[in-house]
Amino acid sequence: MSDRALETLSTLASLWERERRAARERYAAERRALTPAERVSRGIALADLAIDEAEPAPGGRTRLWLTSRSGGPIDRHRVKVGAGDPVVLCWRDPEEPDVVHGVVARFRRGAVGVVISGDPEDRHWAGGFRLERVAPEVTFDRGARALREWRSAPAKSDVADLRELLYGSADVHVDDLAPLSLFDPQLEDAQREAVRHALGCRPVALIHGPPGTGKTRTLVEVVRQAVRRGDRVLVTAASNTAVDNLAERLIPTEVSVVRLGHPARVLESVEDHTLDALVDASEAAKLAKRWVVEAHAIRRKADARSARGTLSRAERFEQLGEMRRLFGDARHHLRRAQEAILARHQVVCATVAGARSSALEGLEFDLVVLDEATQAPDPLALIALSRAPRAVLAGDPRQLPPTVIDREAEQGGLGVTAFERLVARLGDEVVRMLAVQHRMHADLMRFPSESMYDGRLVAAPTVAGHRIEQLAGVAADPLRAEPLVFVDTAGKGWAERRQSDDPSTDNPEQAERVAREVARLLGRGVAAGDIAVITPYDAQVRQLRDRLAPALADGLEIGTVDGFQGREKEAILLDLVRSNDAGEIGFLSDVRRMNVAITRARRLLIVVGDSATLGGHSYYRDFMATAEDLGAWTSAWADDAPPFVAV
Repeated sequence: MSDRALETLSTLASLWERERRAARERYAAERRALTPAERVSRGIALADLAIDEAEPAPGGRTRLWLTSRSGGPIDRHRVKVGAGDPVVLCWRDPEEPDVVHGVVARFRRGAVGVVISGDPEDRHWAGGFRLERVAPEVTFDRGARALREWRSAPAKSDVADLRELLYGSADVHVDDLAPLSLFDPQLEDAQREAVRHALGCRPVALIHGPPGTGKTRTLVEVVRQAVRRGDRVLVTAASNTAVDNLAERLIPTEVSVVRLGHPARVLESVEDHTLDALVDASEAAKLAKRWVVEAHAIRRKADARSARGTLSRAERFEQLGEMRRLFGDARHHLRRAQEAILARHQVVCATVAGARSSALEGLEFDLVVLDEATQAPDPLALIALSRAPRAVLAGDPRQLPPTVIDREAEQGGLGVTAFERLVARLGDEVVRMLAVQHRMHADLMRFPSESMYDGRLVAAPTVAGHRIEQLAGVAADPLRAEPLVFVDTAGKGWAERRQSDDPSTDNPEQAERVAREVARLLGRGVAAGDIAVITPYDAQVRQLRDRLAPALADGLEIGTVDGFQGREKEAILLDLVRSNDAGEIGFLSDVRRMNVAITRARRLLIVVGDSATLGGHSYYRDFMATAEDLGAWTSAWADDAPPFVAV
């Protein structure tokens, strides 16, 4: 291994452990700041739980269905712990030595499902324990293991070849390919070239996909072409949403697709193709369920006799042993069904962390397709990249970067991805950029193209002039006549605030103005489901949801910028929140976040912000200049976004 590769991987290993400590401290600080009762009231913990039902899961695991001992249902909408979150079951403190680690699987009928390793202890059946959210140790463990494997990989191995390309000085090789017969004849020229490049560039090819340029469509063609030539493909991404988007597009094609991950974490359209759902539909699952019913019957009889005092310790030990044997047989059959299902599928879809799943042990792949590669920190990306000798990485370094908690770890190199390292070293030799965007009106595209993509983006003719009033039933609005509107709140005195018990920032008066803008849009006839309100701050999300609750029921979406990467709406309202005399803009200074925000809209983008606060930053100053040049600037003093009345 080259000294350069060794040094980089060693540095990443150190930074990864630093990030692990930061994650632990964040959760520990949350616990220190709140009493157990306060954690329960805020939905970040559950108390006084009991096991309602247990069922075996593949890999020596058990799925527990937990309910409240008081008999009341668990309200999934109040609980902030979600599917996929790591948790512990404990009696007092989540850091006590005898906690049971698990992962939240799903909610159903007032119960929460948690998957643990092995069987529950006897005392858990009696109930009274707590569920507490904890740092994602399994994710950190998998990343650390990948770094160790990449450092110790022997020369002449596939991982060693990838290692020298990503972290050393090795070059890529480009094969001559025969003309491709495309599955999707509608691909435009840049997409076609990206497909050819992805199939011919070894061992890694990069696809740079700016917003709306058809990156997912291009990757689907890459996967279909790879399967045609006999490859088994692992399709992966940093987030469940991105994995689902690819799986959803691949399912209707001729390739066979299986999605790793619990059905509760995936899109409804993908659910039937998850490994869990396919296993549940198998004959092995039916047999396993019969054994589970028998095991629970043994348990109930043993508990009843114990309560009456008619069961000796030896008899109880024997009966519980029989129950565990039944569970073991069920797990064995489920595992065999799982292996058979995976063996007959050509494409497996999973998150980067899920690429280390025990379900994939022994399964070999020819190609890894890694979407959102610019959001996956290297320790997680390496988990997926170690699964095959070749890889296609797709992403956009001008959108959201990896989420790194520790600032020193981020600046030390953990915030730079393998995708960015290769682009910096090899440039056009390894990457192809998609340039025709199929989402935004040309006026909405202008600033992101100039500020982030060297003016290279081109609006497809089908979207270049489309407007919100062209949607059925939507009226034109003389007050908001342009596709881009910047509502300048300077001088209004709508000051941001940060409350003592909340580290996030909000701006209630500005939230009220944004709510009126939404009401005006709805009054024009725009469907609530075609509108999203996004903002950088969780506290402002709460302010907006309070004011727009009725529209939420009709399909309006309100969320943070980070949650909208990879998504789009006909109309977007962007609330920038920050307003202060010092010109402080916090993490708005990461302009990649702003680039995501302003590229979600198809036909209409309304941005509400304070020019006096934002204008000290060159990016926002240029954005406001573009808005003014397009006739898209208006002052909050000019009108109060009154209710819309058709002329």
